[in-house]
Amino acid sequence: MTTWFSIAGWAFIGGVLRYWLGLQLPTSPNFPWATIIVNLLGSGFLAWLSHAKKLTAGWPSALTVGLGVGGVGAFTTFSTFSVDSLKMLMTQQWGLAAMYMGLTVVGGFIMSGLGVWVARRWFTFPVVER
Repeated sequence: MTTWFSIAGWAFIGGVLRYWLGLQLPTSPNFPWATIIVNLLGSGFLAWLSHAKKLTAGWPSALTVGLGVGGVGAFTTFSTFSVDSLKMLMTQQWGLAAMYMGLTVVGGFIMSGLGVWVARRWFTFPVVER
């Protein structure tokens, strides 16, 4: 039951943080920069969280699950990415749609790789080869 409450609490924080960040970022009527930024930040943070074992090893599992599923899940938004992409395609904004989808997908992989690299570099136990 603790995990459920952790997910709910972190989801509240992640959703509010996403909304607040959307208000702070510059807006463009033709390009959803806020969605790209939250999705890229979320990709990097989730990858970091899942590999930062030195830091998270002592945490209760409810905390790491709550942060990942609830916090990052509410902060990021695949559904908005999908709707924005579809709108661009339906209005025949092919180049803009390709750029948006490319930045989101490729950028997500890059940010995930960066999150893993940072976690393994500074937040994981050393690997001892035998």
